[in-house]
Amino acid sequence: MRFRSGNLWGFTACCLFIGIFLCDIAPAQKTARPAADLSSINHFIFIVKENRSFDNLFGLFEPPPYGATTGVISTGQVIPLGRTPDVTPRDIDHGWTTSLVAMDNGKMDRFDLISPGNPIFACTLNQDYLCYTQYTQQDIPNYWAYAQNFVLADNTFSSIHAASFPAHLYTVAAQSGGAVSNLGRGGLGCDTPGVTVTVLDEQGYASEQFPCFNFQTLANSLEAAGISWKYYAAGESIWNPLDAIASIRNTSLWQNVVPTTELLTDAANGTLPQVSWVVTADPFMEHPPRSMCNGENWTVQQLNALMQGPQWDSTAVFLTWDEFGGFYDHVPPPQTDYYGLGPRVPLLIISPYSRPGYISHTQYEFSSFLKLVEERYNLAPLTLRDANANDMLDSFDFAQQPLAPLLLNTRSCSPASTTALIFPTQKVGKPSSVKTVTLTNFSSSPLTLNSVVLNGNDFAKTSNCSGIIPPSKSCTISVTFTPTTTGTRTGTLTITDSDVTSPQLVNLTGSGTNAVFSVNPVRFGTQVVGTTGVAKASNLTNTGSTPLTISSIVAAGDYAKGTTCTTTLAPGATCTISAKFTPTTAGTRYGTITVTDSDGSSPQVLSLTGIGTQVSASPASLTFAGQPVGTSSQPQNVTFKNVGTTPLNVTNVEVLGSFLSAIVYNYTQNNNCIGSLAPGASCTLSVTFTPIANGPINATLSIAHSAGDSPLAVPLSGTGI
Repeated sequence: MRFRSGNLWGFTACCLFIGIFLCDIAPAQKTARPAADLSSINHFIFIVKENRSFDNLFGLFEPPPYGATTGVISTGQVIPLGRTPDVTPRDIDHGWTTSLVAMDNGKMDRFDLISPGNPIFACTLNQDYLCYTQYTQQDIPNYWAYAQNFVLADNTFSSIHAASFPAHLYTVAAQSGGAVSNLGRGGLGCDTPGVTVTVLDEQGYASEQFPCFNFQTLANSLEAAGISWKYYAAGESIWNPLDAIASIRNTSLWQNVVPTTELLTDAANGTLPQVSWVVTADPFMEHPPRSMCNGENWTVQQLNALMQGPQWDSTAVFLTWDEFGGFYDHVPPPQTDYYGLGPRVPLLIISPYSRPGYISHTQYEFSSFLKLVEERYNLAPLTLRDANANDMLDSFDFAQQPLAPLLLNTRSCSPASTTALIFPTQKVGKPSSVKTVTLTNFSSSPLTLNSVVLNGNDFAKTSNCSGIIPPSKSCTISVTFTPTTTGTRTGTLTITDSDVTSPQLVNLTGSGTNAVFSVNPVRFGTQVVGTTGVAKASNLTNTGSTPLTISSIVAAGDYAKGTTCTTTLAPGATCTISAKFTPTTAGTRYGTITVTDSDGSSPQVLSLTGIGTQVSASPASLTFAGQPVGTSSQPQNVTFKNVGTTPLNVTNVEVLGSFLSAIVYNYTQNNNCIGSLAPGASCTLSVTFTPIANGPINATLSIAHSAGDSPLAVPLSGTGI
């Protein structure tokens, strides 16, 4: 039985089930021990792994509102979260701008717009929606075991909506010095003169700076107080933030930065410092496309060594992931300041004093770890972040009998990156885009590949895999789908090799169709609530050799259908399905037209998407003439109007720059809009252009309001001369 937050009835049920006699004598079996508090923890270990959201790892662990098995895409459609491959086919973009696109002002519905079509960093290629996937308990059983037996924090957020380098700076300093990007040209911090990092100040002004900062870190505070510490890292990298702190990298304190491999030795020997940070190296860091199984095994090895060592009874381990990695999460991050918070990440708290099976809903971020250490050792906070952060104490019970070690077994990681390839619906006779299976040799000896056999006439394979795969090396098997007929088509890919998991079986699935839409989805743009826009259409073509019998065409959502289709569509013939959009409320409105017919892939679903609005801006954009640098233009006005039938509140007006949330100095605005705006009422925003540099300068006037399609964006353009 797993006791969760507030689960008092679980203990009562235990007594009733086991018997009142055993429950009565239980207190007599306890041994007396001194009263415990936070001072019982003498070793704090912060392990930071890479690039996973909470829903990606633990969305299946608990039901909504904290877990999720579906996600919302930019059309408003709700799609199921697929299964993440152990080795993903690519990384997913997860930088400052991308994060803001995905979060969509807290709507969490545009992850599918991450680097569209980019074969290196896209959320979705060939409709695989990689960023809308998650792991099952079967995929990460040991992480689930830690969550079931210790503490899982499901309300923990990355400290900044940006990439790894700034996120790791927050883990040691409760700030990033304004850094919002990784380092350019392979930079490592103070070691690489000439390399820069993008820094934004709190007014949104961007500059490129040498990534060697002078701000204080918790390591500095610990050193000054005589408290032992180490940073376990794989040398200099963007995942070692102390390499970018001048007072550490350029002083004798750098000797406290040691190889990650020393963690096992220190844990076994009982020589752990009082505070430790741990970052993993390749191939154990879990950063896509690294193996999650291989990374989990590394974690288990470290925790087993720690639990078997002499310092377990006074240790607390905080295991988290540095940022979301582009993977979907459904919970909007709170905005504590200009830089964050970023999307949710998993956090496991593992200690003899962890509340067993507890799920903490308390809001945490990386500064919460710093706050807890500062409280333990009476250290001053570094920034407002750690001063104001929640300290994680709700996840501990110092009055309980200390928990015993939980020793887990590592797993044999399958060389095959996935157990299934699922292809989107494909026109009969037309080859699909390629999907791949990656074969990785996780062992220390060569992997002998004996055979790769494909069964299924609708699928074809190519491979760059040879007979021998050296340790730590990979190769790929590419599969395409060309349906021979309509309906669901299946096949298998069987890989036989010298690994203990052999043979590896990959199931292949796709669907063939002869009923093809010319456009899908159909997008309607923005329409005033309660009014009807111009019809838009998609053609339905029967590409087969036999007539297509249509039994029904049904519209759903804020859409009305029209059609030229009859009950029969001859081979090669085309008919038209049209729709009109009448939004019933503001915001993205998703609808469908479902065609039920005799094709094996029936029903075919035509997706419809539009945005309902109750606001308008006139003009819709502003263009300024060439303006001398350092001088101000005449102001131009925008009229903002409530065209709806209910009042709305205007909550914020700002100018956004190229980083989407950056307030730029080139434009200033004033307005009389903040507050309530009655139906039919309008207000005025005045914008002035004062270029600080030569050349084109684009920005956006953003007007946040209480209707569902907030904010309204007015593009601004001008040229400094």
